[in-house]
Amino acid sequence: MVGDEDGADELEDPAQVGGHRIVERIGTGGAAAVYAALDPEERWVAVKVLRPAVAADPAFRRRFAREVELLGRVAEEYTAPLLDADVHAPRPWLAMRYVAGPTVGDHVDRDGPMSGVELLEFAAGLAEAVAAVHRSGIVHRDLKPGNVLLAEDRPRIIDFGIARSTDEDTRGSGEILGSPGWISPEQFHERVPGPAADVFAWGGLVAYAATGRRPFGAGTLRQTAERVLNGEADLRGTPSVLLPWVEAALHTDPGRRPTSAHLAAAIGGLLGRRSAQASSNWASISSR
Repeated sequence: MVGDEDGADELEDPAQVGGHRIVERIGTGGAAAVYAALDPEERWVAVKVLRPAVAADPAFRRRFAREVELLGRVAEEYTAPLLDADVHAPRPWLAMRYVAGPTVGDHVDRDGPMSGVELLEFAAGLAEAVAAVHRSGIVHRDLKPGNVLLAEDRPRIIDFGIARSTDEDTRGSGEILGSPGWISPEQFHERVPGPAADVFAWGGLVAYAATGRRPFGAGTLRQTAERVLNGEADLRGTPSVLLPWVEAALHTDPGRRPTSAHLAAAIGGLLGRRSAQASSNWASISSR
Protein backbone atom coordinates (compact mmCIF):
# COMPACT_ATOMS: atom_id res chain seq x y z
CA MET A 1 0.00 0.00 0.00
CA VAL A 2 2.07 2.89 -1.30
CA GLY A 3 1.05 6.52 -0.82
CA ASP A 4 -2.48 6.00 0.53
CA GLU A 5 -3.27 9.70 0.59
CA ASP A 6 -6.65 9.71 -1.13
CA GLY A 7 -9.77 7.89 -0.03
CA ALA A 8 -12.41 6.75 -2.48
CA ASP A 9 -15.49 6.82 -0.25
CA GLU A 10 -17.40 9.96 0.67
CA LEU A 11 -16.65 10.71 4.29
CA GLU A 12 -19.39 11.91 6.60
CA ASP A 13 -17.89 13.61 9.63
CA PRO A 14 -19.25 12.44 12.99
CA ALA A 15 -20.50 14.94 15.56
CA GLN A 16 -18.96 13.05 18.47
CA VAL A 17 -16.48 10.21 18.92
CA GLY A 18 -16.05 8.47 22.26
CA GLY A 19 -17.24 11.47 24.24
CA HIS A 20 -15.09 13.88 22.20
CA ARG A 21 -16.98 16.67 20.44
CA ILE A 22 -15.74 17.03 16.88
CA VAL A 23 -14.90 20.61 15.86
CA GLU A 24 -13.31 20.22 12.43
CA ARG A 25 -11.54 17.78 10.17
CA ILE A 26 -7.80 18.52 10.01
CA GLY A 27 -6.54 15.61 7.95
CA THR A 28 -7.73 12.85 5.65
CA GLY A 29 -5.92 9.76 4.41
CA GLY A 30 -6.88 6.62 2.59
CA ALA A 31 -7.64 4.73 5.79
CA ALA A 32 -8.64 7.35 8.35
CA ALA A 33 -9.58 10.93 9.07
CA VAL A 34 -8.18 13.13 11.85
CA TYR A 35 -10.27 15.72 13.68
CA ALA A 36 -9.66 18.55 16.10
CA ALA A 37 -12.03 17.91 18.98
CA LEU A 38 -12.82 18.83 22.57
CA ASP A 39 -12.81 16.19 25.28
CA PRO A 40 -15.46 16.09 28.05
CA GLU A 41 -13.39 18.59 30.04
CA GLU A 42 -13.16 20.98 27.06
CA ARG A 43 -9.49 20.25 26.36
CA TRP A 44 -8.27 20.14 22.78
CA VAL A 45 -7.44 16.71 21.39
CA ALA A 46 -6.84 15.18 17.97
CA VAL A 47 -9.06 12.20 17.16
CA LYS A 48 -8.20 9.69 14.44
CA VAL A 49 -11.10 7.59 13.13
CA LEU A 50 -11.06 4.79 10.57
CA ARG A 51 -13.10 5.37 7.43
CA PRO A 52 -16.34 3.33 7.30
CA ALA A 53 -15.22 1.13 4.39
CA VAL A 54 -11.87 0.45 6.02
CA ALA A 55 -13.44 -0.23 9.42
CA ALA A 56 -15.24 -3.22 7.88
CA ASP A 57 -11.91 -4.85 6.95
CA PRO A 58 -10.49 -7.10 9.73
CA ALA A 59 -6.92 -6.55 8.48
CA PHE A 60 -7.24 -2.77 8.84
CA ARG A 61 -8.81 -3.15 12.26
CA ARG A 62 -5.84 -5.25 13.37
CA ARG A 63 -3.43 -2.68 11.94
CA PHE A 64 -5.24 0.11 13.80
CA ALA A 65 -5.08 -1.83 17.08
CA ARG A 66 -1.36 -2.25 16.51
CA GLU A 67 -1.02 1.50 15.89
CA VAL A 68 -2.67 2.21 19.23
CA GLU A 69 -0.36 -0.22 21.02
CA LEU A 70 2.79 1.16 19.39
CA LEU A 71 1.88 4.83 19.86
CA GLY A 72 1.40 4.16 23.55
CA ARG A 73 5.02 3.02 23.82
CA VAL A 74 6.65 6.22 22.53
CA ALA A 75 7.87 8.83 25.02
CA GLU A 76 5.25 11.56 24.92
CA GLU A 77 7.63 14.44 24.23
CA TYR A 78 8.47 12.99 20.80
CA THR A 79 4.96 12.45 19.44
CA ALA A 80 1.32 13.44 19.93
CA PRO A 81 0.71 11.37 23.08
CA LEU A 82 -2.05 8.77 23.16
CA LEU A 83 -4.87 9.66 25.57
CA ASP A 84 -7.67 7.19 24.85
CA ALA A 85 -8.82 4.70 22.23
CA ASP A 86 -11.51 2.19 21.34
CA VAL A 87 -10.30 -0.40 18.85
CA HIS A 88 -13.55 -2.37 19.14
CA ALA A 89 -15.92 0.47 18.15
CA PRO A 90 -17.81 0.16 14.84
CA ARG A 91 -15.34 2.75 13.58
CA PRO A 92 -12.21 2.31 15.71
CA TRP A 93 -10.69 5.54 16.98
CA LEU A 94 -7.86 6.94 19.04
CA ALA A 95 -7.50 10.28 20.78
CA MET A 96 -4.18 12.11 21.09
CA ARG A 97 -3.10 15.28 22.79
CA TYR A 98 -3.50 18.14 20.32
CA VAL A 99 -0.03 19.40 19.39
CA ALA A 100 0.02 22.83 17.78
CA GLY A 101 2.43 23.55 14.97
CA PRO A 102 2.77 23.03 11.22
CA THR A 103 4.06 19.89 9.56
CA VAL A 104 7.47 20.10 7.91
CA GLY A 105 5.70 20.11 4.55
CA ASP A 106 3.42 22.98 5.51
CA HIS A 107 6.33 24.98 6.91
CA VAL A 108 8.45 24.58 3.77
CA ASP A 109 5.48 25.38 1.51
CA ARG A 110 4.69 28.53 3.48
CA ASP A 111 8.08 29.84 4.59
CA GLY A 112 10.57 28.11 2.32
CA PRO A 113 13.61 26.04 3.32
CA MET A 114 15.21 26.21 6.74
CA SER A 115 18.76 27.41 7.23
CA GLY A 116 21.40 28.07 9.86
CA VAL A 117 20.68 27.16 13.45
CA GLU A 118 17.01 26.54 12.71
CA LEU A 119 17.97 23.75 10.30
CA LEU A 120 20.50 22.26 12.73
CA GLU A 121 17.86 22.30 15.48
CA PHE A 122 15.44 20.50 13.18
CA ALA A 123 18.01 17.88 12.13
CA ALA A 124 19.07 17.21 15.71
CA GLY A 125 15.53 17.21 17.09
CA LEU A 126 14.26 14.85 14.41
CA ALA A 127 17.18 12.48 15.00
CA GLU A 128 16.34 12.49 18.72
CA ALA A 129 12.69 11.72 17.95
CA VAL A 130 13.62 8.87 15.59
CA ALA A 131 16.01 7.50 18.22
CA ALA A 132 13.21 7.63 20.81
CA VAL A 133 10.94 5.64 18.48
CA HIS A 134 13.70 3.07 17.97
CA ARG A 135 14.36 2.82 21.73
CA SER A 136 10.68 1.92 22.06
CA GLY A 137 11.26 -1.07 19.78
CA ILE A 138 9.42 0.48 16.83
CA VAL A 139 10.20 1.13 13.17
CA HIS A 140 7.97 3.96 11.89
CA ARG A 141 8.23 3.14 8.15
CA ASP A 142 6.45 6.28 6.94
CA LEU A 143 8.54 9.31 7.88
CA LYS A 144 7.73 12.09 5.41
CA PRO A 145 7.03 15.85 5.49
CA GLY A 146 3.40 15.36 6.50
CA ASN A 147 4.24 13.08 9.43
CA VAL A 148 6.58 15.38 11.34
CA LEU A 149 5.09 18.23 13.37
CA LEU A 150 7.16 21.29 14.24
CA ALA A 151 5.86 21.73 17.77
CA GLU A 152 6.91 24.59 20.03
CA ASP A 153 9.54 22.51 21.81
CA ARG A 154 10.84 20.08 19.15
CA PRO A 155 9.93 18.04 16.07
CA ARG A 156 7.38 15.35 16.87
CA ILE A 157 6.67 12.22 14.84
CA ILE A 158 3.04 11.35 14.17
CA ASP A 159 0.99 8.70 12.31
CA PHE A 160 2.11 5.23 13.33
CA GLY A 161 -0.41 3.62 10.98
CA ILE A 162 2.10 1.34 9.24
CA ALA A 163 4.70 1.18 12.01
CA ARG A 164 5.86 -2.21 13.22
CA SER A 165 7.48 -3.58 16.33
CA THR A 166 11.06 -4.72 15.89
CA ASP A 167 10.20 -8.01 17.58
CA GLU A 168 7.50 -8.90 15.03
CA ASP A 169 7.93 -11.71 12.52
CA THR A 170 10.51 -10.40 10.04
CA ARG A 171 9.31 -12.35 7.02
CA GLY A 172 8.37 -10.02 4.18
CA SER A 173 4.85 -9.93 2.75
CA GLY A 174 5.94 -8.67 -0.66
CA GLU A 175 3.88 -5.51 -0.05
CA ILE A 176 5.70 -2.17 -0.22
CA LEU A 177 4.42 0.15 2.50
CA GLY A 178 5.18 3.84 2.63
CA SER A 179 5.18 6.94 0.45
CA PRO A 180 7.06 7.29 -2.87
CA GLY A 181 10.27 9.27 -2.51
CA TRP A 182 10.70 8.40 1.17
CA ILE A 183 10.88 4.60 0.93
CA SER A 184 14.34 3.11 1.53
CA PRO A 185 16.10 1.05 -1.17
CA GLU A 186 15.91 -2.24 0.73
CA GLN A 187 12.12 -2.10 0.72
CA PHE A 188 12.11 -2.32 -3.07
CA HIS A 189 14.02 -5.59 -2.69
CA GLU A 190 11.16 -6.87 -0.49
CA ARG A 191 13.29 -6.76 2.63
CA VAL A 192 11.46 -5.98 5.85
CA PRO A 193 12.56 -2.47 6.87
CA GLY A 194 14.47 -2.12 10.10
CA PRO A 195 15.49 1.06 11.95
CA ALA A 196 17.88 1.92 9.10
CA ALA A 197 14.84 2.62 6.90
CA ASP A 198 13.83 5.44 9.25
CA VAL A 199 17.40 6.77 9.17
CA PHE A 200 17.15 6.87 5.36
CA ALA A 201 13.95 8.92 5.68
CA TRP A 202 15.69 11.21 8.20
CA GLY A 203 18.32 11.99 5.56
CA GLY A 204 15.66 12.75 2.98
CA LEU A 205 13.72 14.98 5.36
CA VAL A 206 16.78 17.00 6.37
CA ALA A 207 17.67 17.52 2.70
CA TYR A 208 14.07 18.53 2.00
CA ALA A 209 14.02 20.99 4.90
CA ALA A 210 17.33 22.49 3.73
CA THR A 211 16.48 22.85 0.04
CA GLY A 212 12.70 22.76 -0.30
CA ARG A 213 13.08 19.89 -2.79
CA ARG A 214 12.31 16.20 -2.48
CA PRO A 215 15.78 14.64 -2.78
CA PHE A 216 14.59 11.94 -5.18
CA GLY A 217 12.27 14.22 -7.13
CA ALA A 218 8.68 13.67 -8.13
CA GLY A 219 7.09 11.26 -10.59
CA THR A 220 5.75 7.74 -10.56
CA LEU A 221 6.71 5.07 -8.04
CA ARG A 222 8.87 3.43 -10.71
CA GLN A 223 10.73 6.68 -11.45
CA THR A 224 11.42 7.53 -7.82
CA ALA A 225 12.31 3.90 -7.07
CA GLU A 226 14.98 3.94 -9.78
CA ARG A 227 16.54 7.09 -8.32
CA VAL A 228 16.44 5.66 -4.80
CA LEU A 229 17.96 2.34 -5.87
CA ASN A 230 20.69 4.11 -7.84
CA GLY A 231 21.49 6.53 -5.01
CA GLU A 232 20.60 9.54 -7.16
CA ALA A 233 19.68 12.02 -4.44
CA ASP A 234 19.73 15.71 -5.36
CA LEU A 235 21.45 17.26 -2.35
CA ARG A 236 22.45 20.57 -3.93
CA GLY A 237 22.04 23.34 -1.37
CA THR A 238 22.38 21.09 1.68
CA PRO A 239 24.81 22.88 4.06
CA SER A 240 28.29 21.39 4.21
CA VAL A 241 28.05 20.90 7.97
CA LEU A 242 25.13 18.48 7.48
CA LEU A 243 25.94 17.04 4.06
CA PRO A 244 28.19 14.14 5.22
CA TRP A 245 25.51 12.97 7.65
CA VAL A 246 22.73 13.25 5.08
CA GLU A 247 24.81 11.34 2.53
CA ALA A 248 25.56 8.62 5.08
CA ALA A 249 21.89 8.33 6.04
CA LEU A 250 20.92 7.97 2.37
CA HIS A 251 23.42 5.19 1.64
CA THR A 252 21.84 2.43 -0.45
CA ASP A 253 23.25 -0.20 1.94
CA PRO A 254 21.30 -0.07 5.23
CA GLY A 255 24.27 -1.60 7.04
CA ARG A 256 26.40 1.44 6.21
CA ARG A 257 23.98 4.05 7.56
CA PRO A 258 24.55 5.55 11.00
CA THR A 259 22.08 4.65 13.73
CA SER A 260 19.52 7.20 14.85
CA ALA A 261 21.26 7.41 18.24
CA HIS A 262 24.58 8.16 16.52
CA LEU A 263 22.93 10.87 14.42
CA ALA A 264 21.27 12.43 17.46
CA ALA A 265 24.59 12.60 19.31
CA ALA A 266 26.56 13.88 16.32
CA ILE A 267 24.11 16.56 15.19
CA GLY A 268 23.43 17.51 18.79
CA GLY A 269 27.17 18.07 19.19
CA LEU A 270 27.22 20.36 16.15
CA LEU A 271 24.32 22.28 17.60
CA GLY A 272 25.67 22.48 21.15
CA ARG A 273 28.06 25.26 20.29
CA ARG A 274 25.09 27.45 19.40
CA SER A 275 22.45 26.14 21.81
CA ALA A 276 21.24 29.48 23.16
CA GLN A 277 20.56 30.88 19.71
CA ALA A 278 18.97 27.61 18.61
CA SER A 279 16.38 27.52 21.37
CA SER A 280 15.22 31.06 20.66
CA ASN A 281 14.97 30.40 16.92
CA TRP A 282 13.10 27.10 17.28
CA ALA A 283 10.30 28.50 19.40
CA SER A 284 9.38 30.87 16.57
CA ILE A 285 8.70 28.11 14.01
CA SER A 286 5.49 26.70 15.47
CA SER A 287 4.04 30.17 16.05
CA ARG A 288 4.44 31.42 12.48
